[in-house]
Amino acid sequence: MPSCSASDTRPFNARLVDQVCARRGWHFIDLDGGEGYLFAAEAGGQRVLSGAGAICAYPSNSATAHTIARDKAFTHSVLVSAGLASVPTELVFLETARQHLRAPGREGQDLLARSGSLSFPVFAKPNRGAHGDFAERIDGPAELEDYLRRAARRHDQIVIQPVVSAPEYRVLVVGGKARFQYCKAEGGLVGTGEGSWQARFEYMNDRLRADALSPIPEAGFVQALLAAGMKAGDLAPSGAWLPLPGRRNLAIGGQPLDFRTSVDPHLAELACAASAALGLDVAGIDLFQPPGQTPVVLEVNGNPSFASLEAIGRTDLALQIWEDILVAALGGAA
Repeated sequence: MPSCSASDTRPFNARLVDQVCARRGWHFIDLDGGEGYLFAAEAGGQRVLSGAGAICAYPSNSATAHTIARDKAFTHSVLVSAGLASVPTELVFLETARQHLRAPGREGQDLLARSGSLSFPVFAKPNRGAHGDFAERIDGPAELEDYLRRAARRHDQIVIQPVVSAPEYRVLVVGGKARFQYCKAEGGLVGTGEGSWQARFEYMNDRLRADALSPIPEAGFVQALLAAGMKAGDLAPSGAWLPLPGRRNLAIGGQPLDFRTSVDPHLAELACAASAALGLDVAGIDLFQPPGQTPVVLEVNGNPSFASLEAIGRTDLALQIWEDILVAALGGAA
């Protein structure tokens, strides 16, 4: 099975596109001094730009579609206008410099003023997405006030959503077709047998800070311990698992489970409709599937990473999908 070299430190998409170009006889053109954040693919006299980081990697996604998808509140509005089921999403502004340009009632202090009437728990996260940064469950007014204070140091807008107790799935859509799905597992701590749960928790938070991501709040860790009937100072046995509900990103141990290329028809239908509503050719759709109910869209990613495929040993599929994207973008280059 093809794989990306472990010694190649470029972002995943750069490594994939380079390999696709090599096997198709196309030209991979580095435009970033080897860092892998800006590059091009060229064939048959056609060239398409791509990249990583803040760049939308997929040349078939328009700038308009990509930037709307980056905004969770705008995405929710588009989905609702298209008649698609979407998790209720409230936009809240944390910066005050431009408050005079907005209609009243949408500021952090407004949310706090009516926090007594909110249906806790709620889930808060940056409106423009941040790889799990400040994605937190909030259980009451005091926690909300603390969250708003901390989040305002890094983000100018957040969204508030209800907590949905249902399996969460990621469906990748390319060219109007659902290519694969997996269940997004909760992140958490894995014991090593050489230290306490407190030590494992502090180590994980140190890693998050090193990656410029917000640490997991202590309160969530304490609640997880109580639910598991353990204490922070207890030895974390080798291989033992302590789930930390909230974030499902890879940075805190979230893993893709039940990976399938045969996508559930209900998930596929909603995911493809959401992608089309936003005008995206390539999209990662996150959906909740409540038992016995129809699915609902949580959010839409207009620049989805294929890194999860590398994590489960399916780099071959990632290469095939990238090849399909580039063939279309390069006008069907042979």
